Amino acid sequence: MKVLYTIGDSFVYRGSENSSWTGLLCEKLGYVDANNGLSGSTNDRIFRSTIRDISSIEFKNSLWTEVSGQIDCELKDLVVVVGWTNPYRFELYEDGEFIQHRDWDKSEWENGLNPSLHPTLPDEVVTNTIMQDTNVIIKFFNQLISLKGFLDSKKIPNLFYNAFFPFNEDTNSYFNSIINHLENTKSKNFYGFDNPNTYLELKSLWNNVPSDYKLHKQLEVCGMNNLDETKHPNLNGHKKWVSYLYEKVSNLRSTL
Repeated sequence: MKVLYTIGDSFVYRGSENSSWTGLLCEKLGYVDANNGLSGSTNDRIFRSTIRDISSIEFKNSLWTEVSGQIDCELKDLVVVVGWTNPYRFELYEDGEFIQHRDWDKSEWENGLNPSLHPTLPDEVVTNTIMQDTNVIIKFFNQLISLKGFLDSKKIPNLFYNAFFPFNEDTNSYFNSIINHLENTKSKNFYGFDNPNTYLELKSLWNNVPSDYKLHKQLEVCGMNNLDETKHPNLNGHKKWVSYLYEKVSNLRSTL
């Protein structure tokens, strides 16, 4: 049995009533569809849940996702595909569960469909304490680098890609622009001891970010003309993404 473990936001899974490319790809590959995506997911959740699920498989030979239900599998059965989302979303632990927050100018927004998406956190708190660009970018790069290393260390075939962020912009150009800005405007003095010249090292971090994340962008492959009214891929967009991934995922098992 081969299992395709996928995780991401609504570009991976929007709920049982919406079609997903993962089912189409698994049908074509003959794999079990273990889709752990979540609409509105953060990269914090993607990072946390992937490590949790791989650890469960390693030590319990067991995996649960909403799509697959509870299945028995081993690490050798897995191919992992991770669709990274907007890094300006974040996750907090509240009242016994992890809640997905988003840095939108919609603190009054109410979501009647998915209560795990927090509607009321004040924008000022988000912006001032959590969502500063430097903190966001460093954390995101570290998540990409760390999860790739974790999966590779377990010899699990894997592929990272950029689901959509930022919308309709080039991945490399966008992040290099942010890196240049942050490096040019960084602090020159610190309360503690450190070297201002090497304090961030954002360019070095970016060079270590896995190349597959920089190369593969779902939105570019699907095309802006293959999105539905909610700005998610329609069926034709899903099919284009499946065609793009098919050979790449098929060949992953021979790369490690």
